[in-house]
Amino acid sequence: MDRAGRGEVTMGIRTTVVGSYPKPPDEGAPFTVRKTIHALDKGTATEADLRRAQDELVREVIAEQEAAGMDVVTDGHARWDDIVTPFARHMAGFEIGGLLRFFDNNVYYRRPVCTGEVEWRGPTSVAGWKFAAETATKPVKAVLPGPVTFARLSIDDHYRDHEKFTLAVARVLAQEAFELQAAGCPIVQFDEPALLDAPEDLELAKKAIGVATKEIDEAVTLLVTYFGDAKRLGTELFSLPVDGFGLDLVSHVESIELTRSVPVGINLQAGIVDARNTKLEPVDQLVAAIEELASVVGPERLTVSPSCGLEFLPRDKARAKLQRLAAAAQKVSA
Repeated sequence: MDRAGRGEVTMGIRTTVVGSYPKPPDEGAPFTVRKTIHALDKGTATEADLRRAQDELVREVIAEQEAAGMDVVTDGHARWDDIVTPFARHMAGFEIGGLLRFFDNNVYYRRPVCTGEVEWRGPTSVAGWKFAAETATKPVKAVLPGPVTFARLSIDDHYRDHEKFTLAVARVLAQEAFELQAAGCPIVQFDEPALLDAPEDLELAKKAIGVATKEIDEAVTLLVTYFGDAKRLGTELFSLPVDGFGLDLVSHVESIELTRSVPVGINLQAGIVDARNTKLEPVDQLVAAIEELASVVGPERLTVSPSCGLEFLPRDKARAKLQRLAAAAQKVSA
């Protein structure tokens, strides 16, 4: 994350989140978004009421990330139930199907079903990113689903060809990424967790990510994997056309071996805090991990983060983990 402009962050080891943040408030506090959704279903609230509640939630989660010491923040996916469905709802060619488990987690998403030509129907995330950027005092990155993950989490009843379907999705994501860059977004992150279980898709991923990032020449681009072992993809992963890679170094510690092969000039976002376990990591443990990573890739190319989105944790645990991550990074930087 070293390009000039709004993508610049503080010197030393940088810190960030992967994407999502817990929506429920601390125990005992009112969960306004959920109450507003229930009221909307009963006809006693409006879409405008829901937007106001979501706006307030975005302000809260950004303030908590910044207070914890994050150098780059997100809107916490406060307006989304998952990373795929909001985009599918906004594209031509999709219907939204039934609930399906999201990888090996106890959360679910509604599976998109492709029934026609996939086409751009205007930006999905730009307005939300703009609101977050106006709210934050730190750089705000945008998070998009990667084309392979989008395709593998969907049903293709139209193209009936995995490559054609994936590339069609990639073309729409390319437009979304371009619109984010045009709005001033400094960092565009593509999440590709499904790629870890589909090494046979690496060549397709190279094509699809190439399509999705083709017009991005100002914003920093990242490809982030989680929930699995990136080592099985091998160093070929680093041939994908992005500026940096995010690896989950908690779910499968073997992925750490892959960090030794990060090419010169490529950034590493290292997920060293367990985002699916409430147990808090000792700061000294995190310091040791950061020092080892910094010695391998260089501190100027290293950003540390949780292993995946924080939505699986209670709000207080998420805050505490980010605070410890920032404290460790500051210790090493000092």
